[in-house]
Amino acid sequence: MIQFAIRRLLATVPVLFLTSVIVFLLMRLLPSDPIELLVERAFTEVSDELIATLRAKHGLDRPLYTQYFIWLGNLLTGDLGWSYLNNQPVWDIIRPRILPTVQIGLLGLVFAALVAIPVGVFAAINPRSWKDWISTAGALIGAAMPYFLTGGLLIYVVALHLRWLPASGYVPLWTDPVSSLRSSILPALTLSFVLAAVIMRQTRSSFVEVLQHAYIRTARAKGLAMWSVIVAHAFKNAILPVVTVLGIELGSVFSGAIITETIFAIPGIGRLLVDSILARDYSTIQAVVLFITFAVVVANLLVDLAYAWLDPRIRRS
Repeated sequence: MIQFAIRRLLATVPVLFLTSVIVFLLMRLLPSDPIELLVERAFTEVSDELIATLRAKHGLDRPLYTQYFIWLGNLLTGDLGWSYLNNQPVWDIIRPRILPTVQIGLLGLVFAALVAIPVGVFAAINPRSWKDWISTAGALIGAAMPYFLTGGLLIYVVALHLRWLPASGYVPLWTDPVSSLRSSILPALTLSFVLAAVIMRQTRSSFVEVLQHAYIRTARAKGLAMWSVIVAHAFKNAILPVVTVLGIELGSVFSGAIITETIFAIPGIGRLLVDSILARDYSTIQAVVLFITFAVVVANLLVDLAYAWLDPRIRRS
């Protein structure tokens, strides 16, 4: 198992390399660079000599391949670069932003799984019934609602009208756990609507297929109750595709965080990425995208390890 995990981690190196090249080139294709934006925001006359000096200081006057390999060499030594926007090391900017995004993302996944898996199983044991149709309709509505609409409705109803939870902001977990949880619920619920729709549809499809197998019919013929059959016989086989979806949906968590963190004023990775793109903060953008890529790869590694735990055949192979 350890050797398998090491091989999968080594396989992430080409993925991270290609991601870094693509992001690096895409950012350089934009019409302006960070120095031009900084000069525009200075609201004062800046000489061409000073602009050239600033570009030379940050290495922006060098060929693209030279800039890339300098950045890659620094990255391999643990240096993520220097932020043009905040004038400080990129790692110092990213570090405090990780916890809010991870906290909201994991909470959203938990909310989605707690609702979607039972509803998907309930729909699977009642196929083509009104219960199945209602569950399917709910999943389609959840998948169709964009994040900004869901977040806006939650803010209006729960925060402004009912005054149950704060409308925006974030409290660090170590400062006040209760307030931190309260500030995370609405953005987590916003993420969970789309996640729950995908998980519910996959759960229903997987359980419908497994419940048609001969060993399930044999267990039912012995007089076991349906829920006993599901828990004891069907669950481990049917849950494998759902686990795959949970790993894949981590990418949706980060993409949704870009919108939800902007709506709810959460100082997380998603909002940092938006601000950095607007400011052409190359080093920060590259570091954030690599962090998201690595998080998704690690999530898929955990999915593979969960496969081995759930299915002994995979573990023996």
